[in-house]
Amino acid sequence: MRPLNKVQGFTLVEMVSVIVLLGLLSAGATLFIGDSVRIYNDNTRRAELSQQGRFAVERVSRELRNALPGSIRVLDECIEFAPIAAASSYLNFVADGHYTNLQAAGFNYTPGSNQRVAVHSIESKDVYNYSRKAVVDLASVAGSDSDLQRQVNFTNYTPPGHKFRSESSSKRFYIIDEPVSFCVRNNELIRHDGYGWIQNQTTAVASLGPGYPIAVDIQLSDSGTVTPFTYTPGVLARSAVVHIDFRFSNAQASDEWVRFSHEVFVRNVP
Repeated sequence: MRPLNKVQGFTLVEMVSVIVLLGLLSAGATLFIGDSVRIYNDNTRRAELSQQGRFAVERVSRELRNALPGSIRVLDECIEFAPIAAASSYLNFVADGHYTNLQAAGFNYTPGSNQRVAVHSIESKDVYNYSRKAVVDLASVAGSDSDLQRQVNFTNYTPPGHKFRSESSSKRFYIIDEPVSFCVRNNELIRHDGYGWIQNQTTAVASLGPGYPIAVDIQLSDSGTVTPFTYTPGVLARSAVVHIDFRFSNAQASDEWVRFSHEVFVRNVP
């Protein structure tokens, strides 16, 4: 009889050695993958902070550039202003008597609701305090868009008509929308609108409404109190300036901060 072939196999030492090597390789791969995932998450978080910070600064800046001269005011962590809806030159005098309208150079515009006409508004109290006679409620704009002259009609004036406090040096008037506020509260940048005309600025949600968030993870404390909005009124030699200081930090990485310091120059031609 032919002898049986001897069966070849692995020894116990070889099997243990393979298991140990596989374990080391698996541990190394796990650490490599884990580090890669952490780096990806960190980069994603930083990118999100930077992206929403840039968006917030750009959004606030664009709206502020369209603010009525003198309408900007700051209280605590809120900034408020009246956006310009339209502007043109008036043809008659408006401060030498009482009028129910003004005659304007032709311009294309369809009025909205709860708007005002402003002439020579220098300070915020000129815009929000009706008794200072720098603003009057807009009723309508008569005439067609192709007319060389249009009539801007007033409403809610005391008979016999509205008398503006002073003339504009450039005979300029503005039609302005209801005020807009940006507030930082509860680590969110909130935009408020549609709350109407309030003489004394307020930050209360009860008056401004809930608004809607523009950005999150914004902080008001960073080695001290952070002032998100600072307003410097304009003078003859320079425009008004709003300084924006937004600082963002994610709760998952409190040691990582993104700061945006930006200045917005606001028109200074009442």
